[in-house]
Amino acid sequence: MPKVPPVNPVEIARIALKRLVESRLPPTPENYTQFYNAIATIKAPEEKTTDELQQAWQILCRLDDAVGDATDTTEQLIASLAVNGESMASSLDQLQTAREQHLAKVVPPEETHGRLEALLDQIIDSTSTIHSSVQTTHVDLAAIRESVRHIEEDLAHNRMILGLDPLTGAHNRQGFDHLLAAEVKRARRHSGKLSVVILDLDDFKLVNDRFGHLVGDQVLVHMADLAKAVLRETDALVRYGGEEFLLILPETDQNGAQYVVDRLRVVAARTPFMHKSERIDVTFSSGVAMLKDDENGRALVLRADEALYRAKHSGRGRIELAL
Repeated sequence: MPKVPPVNPVEIARIALKRLVESRLPPTPENYTQFYNAIATIKAPEEKTTDELQQAWQILCRLDDAVGDATDTTEQLIASLAVNGESMASSLDQLQTAREQHLAKVVPPEETHGRLEALLDQIIDSTSTIHSSVQTTHVDLAAIRESVRHIEEDLAHNRMILGLDPLTGAHNRQGFDHLLAAEVKRARRHSGKLSVVILDLDDFKLVNDRFGHLVGDQVLVHMADLAKAVLRETDALVRYGGEEFLLILPETDQNGAQYVVDRLRVVAARTPFMHKSERIDVTFSSGVAMLKDDENGRALVLRADEALYRAKHSGRGRIELAL
């Protein structure tokens, strides 16, 4: 079976921008991210479930339908306003001419009166038609607006699902990029602190070799649940790799991040994973880094990863602070 080439992020970005232009939506980061995530799901089917693919297609199709409906409705309104506007303008011109002729006594008063009645009837008909068109369009656009609101909710839910690791419920690498960028921007804007921690489960391969990958997955879920119990609502848990987790800790310096790691270590020691009455103790090594004034999110994570490397090569259950 031929190997499927990896999905090119540049190609996904190009398609996402193209779809934004076609849908006549503003190229905001939120709209771009929603299209990118949906298209990434469609372009990488081997990594997604059938339900996720179907949902992504449905959202894009519904969005196309809503944009198409809005375009048709507004075009119909513009056409109606143009036709009736021309009719009204013509009637007003004739009304002005009739008035001038009446003042100049070019035509008898009876004839002027008849023309005025006819012209006023035409203007009233045009006004009524315009009012009806605007009212109908208002109702249609209100329905489209409600449909778009539901689509926005579905897109937000879809983006959230695409950004989560299906096993542990932690954010995945796709969701991590968005979170980290937002937190770095927030820290810069408010001159706040931001730390990240990368955790790597010690000797996790031995768990898989001894108990099997199914139990290994259960251990990962167990550790993710322990981390969620320790973290604040403003913190974020990311499944960074196979047995690696990453913590995003806003408003936290290195000492605060080390305290979080120590708490998690104590909780993990007190709450081992039990498999068929057998205790499976899991320890982890960790690297901690705090955002510097002159670095971006990628550099921050790189320093945490380098600290983790030193911790893993210093023994089990170690913590290292980034340089």
